[in-house]
Amino acid sequence: MRAPKLVCICIILTAGIIAFSWADQVRGLVVEEVQIPSDAAFEHTVALSLEEAAVISLEGETPFLEGIRIELLLSNELKKHFDTYALAIYKNLSPRPTEQVRFYTGDRAFFQYLPYLNRIYILVPLSSPQIEEALPVGTYRLEHPVQRNDFPLLLTMIPLAKGIPATIADKKFYFSIKPLLARKGFVTLTLHFPDGLEGETVSLFVDGAQITAPAERLELSSGIHQLRVVSSSFKEINTSFTVESGKTSLVDIDLEVTISQLSIDAPLGAELYLDGEKISETVSFPIPISEGDHLVRAKIADHSVSKKFNVQKGKHYHLSIIFDIIINED
Repeated sequence: MRAPKLVCICIILTAGIIAFSWADQVRGLVVEEVQIPSDAAFEHTVALSLEEAAVISLEGETPFLEGIRIELLLSNELKKHFDTYALAIYKNLSPRPTEQVRFYTGDRAFFQYLPYLNRIYILVPLSSPQIEEALPVGTYRLEHPVQRNDFPLLLTMIPLAKGIPATIADKKFYFSIKPLLARKGFVTLTLHFPDGLEGETVSLFVDGAQITAPAERLELSSGIHQLRVVSSSFKEINTSFTVESGKTSLVDIDLEVTISQLSIDAPLGAELYLDGEKISETVSFPIPISEGDHLVRAKIADHSVSKKFNVQKGKHYHLSIIFDIIINED
């Protein structure tokens, strides 16, 4: 009866040792912190010696960040000693890495002996991304994606053997770090209304689809998009804007009041009157006209014709005036 109890106790102790072993003791001199922005053009190079470390953190909001690509460049001299050091990445570090701290506890996210290559690539996926990056020879991908709350990460080179020549120990390992972003971005549309007309109705169309006017922040694929602004109170606007991967584009739209206009064609020498007021002979048509009912009159010598018409907002009215000639035959 006692033997099963002993076996049970051993199993419990062993399980406890395995669980505890996941937290690694990490040593490294932090020489630089790289903050990863939501910018596809960002790329930063870090130089590390053995047992030096770089901190990788996220800069601000990064909703479209799918991963981080780390490229290690080895000189031919360092490549000859490829089996004497390893590359490691740690997450969930305590305390937070700084230049003043040398020892940490953290979880090992990646550990790799170096292959005999001049370039090595490490893909660090976030959450469950769909990284479409082409994978060259010498590429390693973390088996498990890191979460945003795993940051900051610690990148370091660890010696695997004693007696490494000083000429090698002092050499620099060059890491190029860049974000991998989804091909998406945000756009913020801001409408600027003329004073007193803020309540007028406006319809917005992006790539032919109507959207809420205006959308506080609209998620779109990266590239060029078409914008159409339609309103009975303002001039129609057709324009385009560009959305960059991982960025927020700001588009300002200045609305112009729609003006009704009037053009008149009349015989040479005719005097023209609009609502009783004579129109100057030097006027250049079209001229602005207010909404509502109007009366136009044309006069040549003792002959005149007149016509009432109604003006609606934003429309152009073209009036042609013709004097009738009556022929009497005896």
